[in-house]
Order: sequence, then C-alpha cells, then structure tokens
Amino acid sequence: MKSIGQLAIMMLCVAFLFTACTADGEQTSNDGKESKPTTQKIEKKTNPQANSVEMNGKVNWISMEELPAAMEKEPKKVLVDLYTSWCGWCKRMDKNTFSYPEVADYINENFHAVKFNAEQEENINFGGKEYKFIPKGRRGTNELTYKLILGDKPTGRVGYPTVAFLDENLNRIDAYAGYKDANGFDGITRFIAENHYNNKTLGQFLQDYQSPIPQSPPRGNRKMSQEELKKMLEQRKAKANSNP
Repeated sequence: MKSIGQLAIMMLCVAFLFTACTADGEQTSNDGKESKPTTQKIEKKTNPQANSVEMNGKVNWISMEELPAAMEKEPKKVLVDLYTSWCGWCKRMDKNTFSYPEVADYINENFHAVKFNAEQEENINFGGKEYKFIPKGRRGTNELTYKLILGDKPTGRVGYPTVAFLDENLNRIDAYAGYKDANGFDGITRFIAENHYNNKTLGQFLQDYQSPIPQSPPRGNRKMSQEELKKMLEQRKAKANSNP
C-alpha cells in the first residue's frame, strides 16, 4: 500500500508541475498573487505627442512639485494616484494594475502621472494656492487631498486608493475611489483620455467599451502559486508516509 501511495503522489507531482509551467497566460488575480500577465497588444489611438514617450511597461511617475515643469514642457491631462503609507489596497493596485504593461504604456502616452501622499505634511502650492496639512488623531490629511477627491463639495467621504484626473489646464475632471484591476482601470483611462466624459457617464461608456485586457479571475478560481503547490504536495507526501 505504501508503494502504491508513493507512486500516486509522483504522478500528481508531474501533473501539477506541468500545469504550473504552462500557465503563461494567467492574469494577476485580485488577491495580489502575481503571475505572468497575458501579452496582448492593445490598439492605441495615434497621439502626436507620443513620439517622445518611452514605452517601457512602467508608469513614469512624477511628484506634484514636478508637475508644473512637466505641464509647461508638454501639456497633457493629469492622473493623480492618491495613496497613504498604510493603505494595503494602494500597494495592491501598484502591483497588479499600474504594473500591467499595457496600462502603464497607455498612461504614459496620454497623461502626466503623479503620485501624491494624501497625508503629506509639507505645505504644497497647486494652481496658485497653498494647501496645508490638517492633523486628525494620529494621522491627518493634506487639504489638496480633499480638493482632488471631492472637488468643490464642502463635505464627502475620502478613501484610498483614489485616482483623480485633471485636464490640460489642471481643472479637476473627476475622481474614482477604490481598487481597480487592469481591466477595469483600462476603461476609466480611455473614458478620460478620449474625452468621452464630455457627453456621457462612465457607466454609459463602459456599456459599449470592451477592454482588450482580460479580467482578473475570481479569487476562488485562480491557479496555485509555486509555493502553494509545493506546500500542498509536501503535506500529501507526509500524510501518505504516515499511513502504513
């Protein structure tokens, strides 16, 4: 019985390892487990300003302080990623969404991409106005965060991650809160970059738009990582060896 069990385990190992080695098309899942993304070319609209853009699969982030010089050199719409140091979903979006090559290249082509710590304590000048840090409890929020997320609304909910968009004159277009995978975020960037927000809502646009980026698989249907597979096989082997 022991030899039969060991033979079965060896066959399972071969089957599982074959699956792991051929899973090249697996998309990053929402639970943050990273795997090789599907390399699928996205048809982009021609942008006369894109000749100077380096398409390297990574977002060319700049700071809010660097934005005025970048806008003077090349006016573009602006994408602002508002994050905090303690925000787990912000880190996950960096890993799964902004690191997706097609998403990163489209952002670089159509936007100046700004990383902004929503809890920045230093005062910052933006649009001719100085924004200060407002302490609250153990943390606090920079006033510019409220401006970018809420616009002219006197009150409202602020959460992270939130991505805000500005036009070529640094006027706020809109802001979108919450984690978005590459597929979902692709639709938002195209909605803004192609000016669809001028005549329709995001929901109306997404009804007719189909992203070429595949959706992340549901958490329960994702493939195992190498470490998870190894651990599972070791547990099965140990259990088989314990049975006479």
